[in-house]
Amino acid sequence: MADGSLRTRPEFWPVTLLSVALVAVLGGWSAVSYLERTRSDPGCAEQITTRVAAAPSIAPAARAVAGRLAEREPCLTVVVEARESADVLRDLSRGTGASSSSPSSSAPPPPVAAAPDVWLPESTLWLRRARAAGAFQVPAEGVSVATTPVVLALDSASATRLSRGGALSWARLVAGAQAPVPVTLPDPATSPVGFAALVGIRALADKTRPGDAAAGAAAIMRRLAPRTVSVEGETVPAPVGPGPQESAMVSTEQSVLGSVARGRGEVAVYPPAALPGPDYPYAVLGTGDEQGGAPAFLRALLAAEGAQTLTGSGLRTPAGAAPAGIPAATRIRKVVYPPARLPDDTAAVELVNAWGGVHISARMLAVFDISGSMAAQVPGSSETRMSATVQAAQGGAKLLLGTTEIGVWEFSTDLEAGRDYREVVPVGPVGPRRAAIIEELGRMKLKPNGGTGLYDTTLAAYRDATRNWTPGRINMVLILTDGRDDDRRGIKRAVLLRELGELADRKRPVPILFIGVGPEIDRDELQQIATATGGRVALTAKPSGIRQIFFTALAEFSCLPPKCRR
Repeated sequence: MADGSLRTRPEFWPVTLLSVALVAVLGGWSAVSYLERTRSDPGCAEQITTRVAAAPSIAPAARAVAGRLAEREPCLTVVVEARESADVLRDLSRGTGASSSSPSSSAPPPPVAAAPDVWLPESTLWLRRARAAGAFQVPAEGVSVATTPVVLALDSASATRLSRGGALSWARLVAGAQAPVPVTLPDPATSPVGFAALVGIRALADKTRPGDAAAGAAAIMRRLAPRTVSVEGETVPAPVGPGPQESAMVSTEQSVLGSVARGRGEVAVYPPAALPGPDYPYAVLGTGDEQGGAPAFLRALLAAEGAQTLTGSGLRTPAGAAPAGIPAATRIRKVVYPPARLPDDTAAVELVNAWGGVHISARMLAVFDISGSMAAQVPGSSETRMSATVQAAQGGAKLLLGTTEIGVWEFSTDLEAGRDYREVVPVGPVGPRRAAIIEELGRMKLKPNGGTGLYDTTLAAYRDATRNWTPGRINMVLILTDGRDDDRRGIKRAVLLRELGELADRKRPVPILFIGVGPEIDRDELQQIATATGGRVALTAKPSGIRQIFFTALAEFSCLPPKCRR
């Protein structure tokens, strides 16, 4: 009671009011002080933007990690673009300074996409290929941020059927002389998944034929060769269930997991030991971002939260920790599955060349003369040299192996940006693009009164082909022309021959095949050029003979190193 009386006595009210006022003043002062401090804090001294070209299989997860990083680091923006590794490699190699323009020309090189600060392909094989193409700003290795094992994918109904006849294994399904289901293989010369399968095939042969593993591996490769498919990008076709077209597919664990979301049921069959599959190397390019956003983004990808995002997308960690949410029906292993390292360059090239020995296909740059003289009529025909040449080329394109890679250029004089040549179709596999290639060939038009810039074009094409030399293939340049060089502003023959001599490499042969059409051809001129590259010259009065000449030359050039070194 006494205490209550004291609190209500009037003489204590001023003290109470003073206390409340003091608290209000202090609170207001603190708020004003905070606002002043935040107003005086400088903003971003520099807004950093880091561009990342990522393989489509990792791009969505990488983009999510980049978004969270931007929330924590408002001065940093990481732009993740999903790009196929083959496209990034093409752009990087074109921008290396090994320009395909002639040394005497002041014309700018062909336009290329802006180089990313970071490249995140699905495999270290792409880094090796980039460096082999002259893109030395690409490191030989990167920091792996994720992995996914290479497996054999089966339709779930096929897996159930085949399980009745024995355990599902690579020894039975891949190496067996009487495999119970056909196996489809992504082309090992271009697909990291297909290359990993070659490593697995060699390992199987070592076990089944220890005294003659090379022959054993070749026998398995021959069985698989007819069902080899070219793939555009890293996505491989799905296996086919029971029926006339039933097949298994060399694929990845992530793809099998993704089949569930796609409404398909697939089962993973693991090889006896891990293969050097996709390892997602984080490669910082020589673009000045080494101290910018690239290290911060790498740390974010490797941190626990980043790893969780990546495993949530069906990938494993660099050490092989399992993805999240594995359905039991997929038979994907929930334990740690440590990845295998790639073979060294020498072993890798030998393996791909062994594959090439049983599955010959080409990497060819076909260059067509569209100068004014190609309008001349073919004797005894209503066709012009140009139209007849295009028809012969279209017929040949229909017969090429689907795994053959082809690109198309056309040339005359001053076609584009001061150059005598321009790209019509970029180099890539024929299989998924056959109809488009034939259509583009049909669209080529001659240049009225155009001259023949043969020397500049030949050198540019040879530079491109040697820079992008691919093991396990017949690498060649095919040039179809009806005349001799008459470009007064271009390089001279002596310069061309000297440059070709410096570029030619017996261990990485790229022969030039000239097919001359019409009586104006200077055979001696073409022969000197072809000889400098280990190539040959063929003349034909009628363009209808082009196709036969081409396939005859393809057989002649089919001897691959190290057995044959032209």
